[in-house]
Amino acid sequence: MPNRLLVAAMLCSAALLCRAAPPQTIAPLDFAAARTMAHARADSIKAEDAETSRRQHEAQSARSLHGPKVVLDAKQVWGSKSVDIGPINLGSMMPPQLGPILGSSLDDTSLSYRDDLDGPRAVLSLEMPLYTGGAITARVNAADEAVAESRARSRVVRDQLDTELAQKYFAVQLARSIVNLREDMLAQQDLEVKKARRFEQTGVISRLERMAVEVNRDAARRELLSARTDCSVAERELAGLLREERIGALSTPLFVLTGSLGSAKDWVDKALAFSPLLQSIDAKRRQADQGVTAAKSAWHPQLYAFAQGNLIKHYLSITEPDWIAGIGVRFTLWDNKDRNESIAAARSLVTKAQAARGEAVNKLTTAVETAYLRSEQAREQYRLTDSTLALAQENLRLREKSFSEGLSTADDVNDARNKLLAAQIARRLAAYRFVAAWAALNGIAGTMHEFESSLARVDNIIER
Repeated sequence: MPNRLLVAAMLCSAALLCRAAPPQTIAPLDFAAARTMAHARADSIKAEDAETSRRQHEAQSARSLHGPKVVLDAKQVWGSKSVDIGPINLGSMMPPQLGPILGSSLDDTSLSYRDDLDGPRAVLSLEMPLYTGGAITARVNAADEAVAESRARSRVVRDQLDTELAQKYFAVQLARSIVNLREDMLAQQDLEVKKARRFEQTGVISRLERMAVEVNRDAARRELLSARTDCSVAERELAGLLREERIGALSTPLFVLTGSLGSAKDWVDKALAFSPLLQSIDAKRRQADQGVTAAKSAWHPQLYAFAQGNLIKHYLSITEPDWIAGIGVRFTLWDNKDRNESIAAARSLVTKAQAARGEAVNKLTTAVETAYLRSEQAREQYRLTDSTLALAQENLRLREKSFSEGLSTADDVNDARNKLLAAQIARRLAAYRFVAAWAALNGIAGTMHEFESSLARVDNIIER
């Protein structure tokens, strides 16, 4: 009995806790948070960051080329050295007083020597470059420029991702707003069906009119089904970009800027100054310049300092030094690789980089001008929907009133309602086209931070 009471008390406590616990809700996702999420999860950015890290480590490694290189060489040696001097008359080398004493024992003495070289060797050697004709400096500078190129490429990938994110994020907002419009349309059509049935019963409209209203209602259902499918596709694409299972509420609405966007020339100048694509090409050209310097260094002598010491001296032969140090000069008199052609090849890379920059500037200018014109066009299209929307609203009001009085047909009301819906969709579509073009313009110019800050501008027209 006590155990049962204890279990019952625990179950009651758990039930009270579950009832008291508030339901967990997911906060709406704004564009800034979605951008942060995309940057943290995108595999393309991870790959570029890894490439940048690799080049940074290579650049750090290249800086050590100015320092000394110390090598420990340990080995076991087997061998011998024989020296045979041949017959030597040692008597002629002695003082005359010793000649009678030694007699002829020193005449034509054969001298030979054999040295056993067996034993371990341990040699510590050092070599430090003093002058290489600019080869090391060129390699270090080229490695640094490779890091700058990789960082610029990483910014290109981020800007492309931001542009794609803006298109998909606001595509979901557009699709959801169209679904809402279609749902309202269907709700109104359902009301019209009920109204038409009452009118048919009272003899205001014919059976054919009532059937026409039901056909229009069914058409609205089909359009809503299509809109929901389009919305699901848009949500799936955004979820895939963000590496999410599903997309919840989005808090940043469609918008249109009514203030000044600047001139096309201003945007071209901004793109030429901040575009990471051009920065990447400039870094590659500077790498090519360092390649020319490195190729020219092959014609220069190399000055170096060296030192060597034997750590195990017991087994050294007579000719092997305990230690040795000095300064050396090395100059290649004849190389199996044509050095002049190497310089010409390096200069060709510089020319190639310069041509690539010219082509990039041309394409960049065209892309900026195109995105700018599309932004302005979308803004104008959005503005021009005001009159169309006002006319469609008034036309629907009059047609519904006439239908209630039996002066208009169901098709007239449906046509008026479709025109209003088309005007509302066109308005939202124009807003989306502006957002997409505005994001593309900032992405091309390398100013996606300005796109994000423009979401809070006071001259925004919010379109939900």
